[in-house]
Amino acid sequence: MKKIEIFDTCRPEIGFYRRNITDGKEYNLVSQFINYYCKYFKQANIKEKLAVFIEPRIETGFPDVVFASYLPTILNNWTEKRNNLDLFDLKLLSFLYSKQNQNGVKIIAKLGFPEKQVIISLEKLMDAKFISYRTGFWKVRKLRDIFSITKIIAVEAKLNDICKVAEQTFRNTWFSSHSYALTNSAIPRDNTVNLFTKYGIGLYCKGTNFNEVIEAKKFNLPSSYLSYQFNEWIGKAHTHKAEN
Repeated sequence: MKKIEIFDTCRPEIGFYRRNITDGKEYNLVSQFINYYCKYFKQANIKEKLAVFIEPRIETGFPDVVFASYLPTILNNWTEKRNNLDLFDLKLLSFLYSKQNQNGVKIIAKLGFPEKQVIISLEKLMDAKFISYRTGFWKVRKLRDIFSITKIIAVEAKLNDICKVAEQTFRNTWFSSHSYALTNSAIPRDNTVNLFTKYGIGLYCKGTNFNEVIEAKKFNLPSSYLSYQFNEWIGKAHTHKAEN
């Protein structure tokens, strides 16, 4: 298992898709930051691994880059059935995790999903050993047994007017533990600092070197079904390599 794995091409076999790269100054900035962060990660992390997702396709768009730190034990509790899970299954898993001890009727009523689809997904999650059924209630297994990511850093780049990217940077907090904007402006304006601080989003600026001007607020993981999706992409990528 490599220390760092780059997801820079579509991988249909694991359900990962990305946007085509558009060359230019903005992508060059992102590419330089990826090199910078990977070098920092190698020096700062002894046990953890890193997955780098470049412009992954998610429900809200294409973040420029997502860094996911994870434990190498990710495959310890892996089952073949996990490879069959889809986005709907992960949405249901996320709901169950946030609303522990739910019975089937309450799940269907609160989610508003077709009953047949909910039943199928519950069975798939049970087969994958994500959930169990006891005395009429569904319960999610211990998080450390099914979720190996320790940090998800989402980054949105903008060359000049960083305020324009603030909205997307904040939007990325729905799946990440830390969300940052990236700009080539060495010193941000005061109103930018105030705005970012208010919403808990961070900012990297590039002068001579990259500088973390504003530290992002840390959000708990998994914060949504997409947090699980990054976890499953990593695991599926490793299992697919082993099979081939």
